[in-house]
Amino acid sequence: MRVLVTRPEPAASRTAAELRRRGHEPLLLPLAVAEHDVDALAAALARPHAAVAVTSAEAIRALHALPDLPPALFDMACFAVGESTATAAWNLGFRNVAAGDNDGTTLARMIARQTDPAFSPDRPLLYLAGSPRAPGFESELAAFDVPVAICECYRMRPLAPSSSKVTQVLGTDPVDAILLYSSESARRLFDLPLPKPGQALLSGARILCLSEKIAGVVPEFFRSKTQVASAPTEASLLSLL
Repeated sequence: MRVLVTRPEPAASRTAAELRRRGHEPLLLPLAVAEHDVDALAAALARPHAAVAVTSAEAIRALHALPDLPPALFDMACFAVGESTATAAWNLGFRNVAAGDNDGTTLARMIARQTDPAFSPDRPLLYLAGSPRAPGFESELAAFDVPVAICECYRMRPLAPSSSKVTQVLGTDPVDAILLYSSESARRLFDLPLPKPGQALLSGARILCLSEKIAGVVPEFFRSKTQVASAPTEASLLSLL
């Protein structure tokens, strides 16, 4: 199948490799690019914290961009939203990593249940966040009165590929499936001013979404062709192909 991948790099290339391994033809059209704020990261890491939380592997890539990471960082517990983010944290050097089930609200509840480390206003949880982001993780932490310091260490800058770029990516054969990993990317895709040939190539595609929230922004025309992964993981999403 010809499968359109809209997620940012480097994740897009990893997904493409897995699609090829499964016998599919990936079509890469990233609709955002990550910009890291290393100054904000350095300032945050200079202050005391009890533990670190990350809801995207992009935060770990932002840490990679710092020339010198304080050794004490890796002594702290790291709470990761899911297994892939946890693996990235392990690979960076964190020695105590706890993985959630790919849901920010559930991760916040897991953190709130912890008695070690103990959070306080002087030693809060450090959340390495991105922009834009869903509010669920922070809202749930607030509901449990978990002290948190938020460091926006990366921003996903929207990309608006030209009509000629989209035409080049799509080629001349119909697209069989579109993979959607975020609500933002879904909105950007369906807001693209596609030429009529491009619209025709996408018209019969199945829309495969990582979550119900993402499916909620799919236009009415595509709703009958939309499916949602049974779990918010790439393995579950690709199983729909």
